[in-house]
Amino acid sequence: MQRFFAVIIFLFIINSLYGQILISPYIVYTDDKNRIGNFIVQNESDNFYEISISFVFGYPVSDSTGQVVMKYLENDSAQVYSITNYIRAFPKKFLLEPKKRQVVRLTIKAPDSLPSGTYWTRIVTSAVPFEEQQDTVSKGITAKIKFVLNQVTTCLYRVQPAESGLELRSSGIKLDSNKVVLDVNVERIGNSPFIGSLNIKITDEKGLVVKEMSEYIPVYFQLQKRFYFDKSEFSAGKNYFIHISATNNEKEDIPESLLKILKVPDEKISFKINLE
Repeated sequence: MQRFFAVIIFLFIINSLYGQILISPYIVYTDDKNRIGNFIVQNESDNFYEISISFVFGYPVSDSTGQVVMKYLENDSAQVYSITNYIRAFPKKFLLEPKKRQVVRLTIKAPDSLPSGTYWTRIVTSAVPFEEQQDTVSKGITAKIKFVLNQVTTCLYRVQPAESGLELRSSGIKLDSNKVVLDVNVERIGNSPFIGSLNIKITDEKGLVVKEMSEYIPVYFQLQKRFYFDKSEFSAGKNYFIHISATNNEKEDIPESLLKILKVPDEKISFKINLE
């Protein structure tokens, strides 16, 4: 029971920290014409925080169940897309006062020889509650837990012409006792990640919309997503159709970084859902 309450308290502290230190925007856009970008670290709490900025290369991957996680590997063939060694933050470390914000400037010193496409790194903003050192001598040994909040955002660097798009590689329907399960496997095309939404619409035999949903998908290379629908939303004995489409909803902060979208899926899957 004590362990259970310790876990609850720990989760409460972590959630509180996330609400106290805010990062914006989540994606910083730069390119070979404008190699400087900015983001803001804001302290909403009543406490001082020590902030440090670091960089790591990574991208989202998915497993066979559609769970998406961030992949961080130093020895990876995708490292050719990394700008981790070319990016610098100013300031890199600072003390953030309560209710204050700090603008962090990013500069990219990438070589001019990079081929056309989009390159990136992950910005790791680490926040630690600040405590002044006490000039007192303590008898015995004490231990104190210091929580470190790491928030990961993204910096993109584009070399024109930058192009992207999305292809539907495969899809499939499975039925279990209570759920309709849809697996969708998509792959980016072009030389840049596809950042947008995957849209799912289910219609009946008359074309009436039964279910509609949209989910954010950052496809840097390939992703598999799994969607669940309750069987109770469908009528037994009827046939249904799955419509799969995608939209690019990337928000550009720099006009010169406009991304050309080559193609997105907009397909009506030929299989049917029969619940009878």
